[in-house]
Amino acid sequence: MLFPPPLSKGSKIGVISPASVVEPHRIEYGIKLLKDWGFEVILGEHIFAENYQFAGTPKQRLSDLQRFINDDSIDAIICARGGYGVVQFIDDVDFTKFFQKPKWIVGYSDVTVLHCALQKIQVASLHAPMLKGIEDISQESRKYLKSILVGEAVHYAVIPHTFNQLGKAQGTLIGGNIALLHNQIGTSTDFDTEGKILFLEDVHEPLYNIDRMMRHLDRAGKLKNLAGLLIGDISRIRVEDPPFDKNTEEIILDLVGKYHYPICFGFPCGHESQNYPLIYGSEAFLEISEHTVSLKFGCY
Repeated sequence: MLFPPPLSKGSKIGVISPASVVEPHRIEYGIKLLKDWGFEVILGEHIFAENYQFAGTPKQRLSDLQRFINDDSIDAIICARGGYGVVQFIDDVDFTKFFQKPKWIVGYSDVTVLHCALQKIQVASLHAPMLKGIEDISQESRKYLKSILVGEAVHYAVIPHTFNQLGKAQGTLIGGNIALLHNQIGTSTDFDTEGKILFLEDVHEPLYNIDRMMRHLDRAGKLKNLAGLLIGDISRIRVEDPPFDKNTEEIILDLVGKYHYPICFGFPCGHESQNYPLIYGSEAFLEISEHTVSLKFGCY
C-alpha cells in the first residue's frame, strides 16, 4: 500500500467537484479554512461548471481530476462535494502518476467510488469532510482532518453502543457509503473484504433499502470473512408506510451476528456533524469493550 507523504506549510491542494454541481459560496468557508491551515488552494478549471445536476460533463470532471493527479506540484486533492457522478468517468481515470507521487484524495459519499478505485491500485485515501458544509462539521472532526494531512497520529476513543459486539480486530480499513459499495460489486471497482475492517455509512435511505443493500453485500461474500465491522451514521432515514419493523442495528445484526467478529455501531463518521476522518488502506486497530471503542491507524 502506498501512503501519500504528509503536507506542510505551503503545500498545494487541488479542489475538484467530481459529482454534483456546487455553487461558489458553498465552499468559501472551506477554502478559507485550508488557507488558514497554511496550504495553497488551487481550484479545478471546471469546478463551478454546470451540466444538468452535475458539476460539468463527465469529460470536464475527469479533466480536473486527471490534471491534479498528473501535476507534481499538487500535494493533495480534496473534493468540494459528493452527490452523484463519479461513476460516469471512473473507468477513464489514469492513475499512472500516483505510483510516482501518491497524494491524498479526500472525500466521502459519492467519492466512495474513487476510494474503491484507489484500493484496487493499492494507494491509501482519506474518507473525510469535503469543503461544502465543512463549517457545519464539528471542530474536532476538522482538527483530525488537519492532523492526518500533516502526518500526525490520531487515536479515536468513542462511547460504546448498546448493540456492539465486543472484541479486538486488526486489518486494513476499507469501506464507504453502503449504496455506493453495493453498486461496485461485479465492476472494475469491486473490492476485497477478506480479513479487513469494513466501514459502512449511509443517508436518506428507507430501512427496507438498507436491508436489501446489506443482503446484497452479504450474498456477494463481502460480510463473511471480515476482521471487524465499523458502522458509522446511517441517518435521516426515509419513513415509509407501512413502516419497516426493524431498526438499522437489527437489520445488520440479523445478517452478520452469525460471523462472531467485533462490531461497532454509532461510530461518529458519515453525513452528520461528527465526521471523523478514516484512512482507507491503513492497517487499523479496533478495540470494542463495554467502556469504550478505540480506533488507531498503523500508518502513522
